Amino acid sequence: MYSTSHPAPIADQTKVWDLKPEHEFRFEVDFNNAVVLRLKSGTAEIFGAELGSGAEYRFTGQKAAVFTWHGCSLEIQGQCNVAYVADETPMASYINLHTALQSRRVAAAAAAATTAMTAPPATDREGQATVAPGTTGPVVMLIGPVDAGKTSLAKLLLNYAVRQGQHPMFINLDPAEGSVLMPGTVSAAPAMHILDPEDGFDALGLDKTAGDVSTPLCYHYGFPSTTDNPKLYGLLAAKLAETVRARLARNHQTRPAGCIIDTGGVIDAAAGYELIQQSIADFHVDLVVVLGHERLYSDMCRLYGNSATVKVVKLAKSGGVVNRDKDFLRHAQLRTIRRYFYGSSYSEYSPFSTIAWYQNLKIYRVEDSIAPSSALPIGIDRKVSETQIVPMEPGPVLIHSILTVSSLDATEDEDKLLESPAAGFVYVSSVDENKKSKKLTLLSPSPGRLPRKYLLLSSFKWMEM
Repeated sequence: MYSTSHPAPIADQTKVWDLKPEHEFRFEVDFNNAVVLRLKSGTAEIFGAELGSGAEYRFTGQKAAVFTWHGCSLEIQGQCNVAYVADETPMASYINLHTALQSRRVAAAAAAATTAMTAPPATDREGQATVAPGTTGPVVMLIGPVDAGKTSLAKLLLNYAVRQGQHPMFINLDPAEGSVLMPGTVSAAPAMHILDPEDGFDALGLDKTAGDVSTPLCYHYGFPSTTDNPKLYGLLAAKLAETVRARLARNHQTRPAGCIIDTGGVIDAAAGYELIQQSIADFHVDLVVVLGHERLYSDMCRLYGNSATVKVVKLAKSGGVVNRDKDFLRHAQLRTIRRYFYGSSYSEYSPFSTIAWYQNLKIYRVEDSIAPSSALPIGIDRKVSETQIVPMEPGPVLIHSILTVSSLDATEDEDKLLESPAAGFVYVSSVDENKKSKKLTLLSPSPGRLPRKYLLLSSFKWMEM
């Protein structure tokens, strides 16, 4: 059983690895162990984030790689499950992709600056900001099967962009990962800083000096797979796209950096393709990068080969990408949940326990899937309810649950609940079902009363230890 609550031990052993130029040190460590990595000499990076000379980096529950362009020496303290050096990597093609994206960002920034000087800000009939042609940076969508290296490539492209003064928007459409805030969500946040080699996406969108554009956007989905409720998923992805486009339209300084979109691994020709095509249209994607799947690349070329706005390219899957079993993914999700409330070992938070009276709350869950038409009485049509919500009463089912605090105001129509962004998340540690005093004990990252009364139940559970 893995532990995500207590620091994993570090074995008392040290080994030095010497890497030649353009070689990669690949390592895996499970959640019960930890290793400390130190760059002794030379230069190296993890997913595009440069390592500091002599600095120590602690890893647990990770499958990662250290790449060097010019050669380096690494010291590893602790026991890796897997550790080896590879001389064949796809880094040349990845850096070529970054270079092409950066050229487009520079051109978009120049066009945006010219437009800002020569034309006043324009709005449409509804008062929304409009975008002048050529002022938006590349909108890149990474697609491929599960464990194809999409998230690793997203990190690398974001870090390389930030290293050149760009701040692209990262969009996470994989509800299983919960990269920005929480599993079971779709989200977006700008890359204002280099992603930490240890904590990855944890610090995304936390730069309070960047204003509105820096605030993370997040929508409650509540399930781990896009196929658990494809209708709701499509609705939320479209809403996220609309909000991201509106936010970027208001900021000509960040718009030229464009977007990097990470997706889930559902690529079957039925539901998977439909969701991919919908997201390409919703986000105005102009570059689709296919990783590690020949048929998917062929099908995307067939669908978009004659498109004047969408280009499809294929990149090789890195040999360092390995499959994650369900147990590993589950513990990665639990770690993400815990970090939301407690932070990481290098940036610890102190969450607050608060009592919420049930009479002051409205808790909902998405309606369960309905029986197929063949199981219904003759003459009764199957009701589509994938986007309907039903109220929840306090009970044991809520214990150890994650609830999304909706930003929907009490004066707004409840029909808009699923389309409203998340204001935050709380953890249900206990439920008092006393008829006279129904109440919940909640763990929250901030003190005081909940900012809103509407809560949505997620399918994810987490037991605080």
